[in-house]
Amino acid sequence: MVVPNFSIPLNGFQQAGWDLDKIAHRIASQGGRSSEQTGAAAIGLDPAADMALMAQVENVAKANLRVLSTHDEVAKNLLDVLG
Repeated sequence: MVVPNFSIPLNGFQQAGWDLDKIAHRIASQGGRSSEQTGAAAIGLDPAADMALMAQVENVAKANLRVLSTHDEVAKNLLDVLG
């Protein structure tokens, strides 16, 4: 019997969570002030890049969810065939 490997998509979810934490920390460190007030551009804060990265992280999380859903469907079909 084939046993699905859930570690890969679960690791993807974990990495997505870490990436979101990094983005949130970077945004929070700006403290809601504009880049002119904090010199954010000088320290590498880029809200547009952060938003793009959040969209990328969302897509990775959705892909990993689809992998888990597919594993679930395969396991159900296998159980139906076996028994």
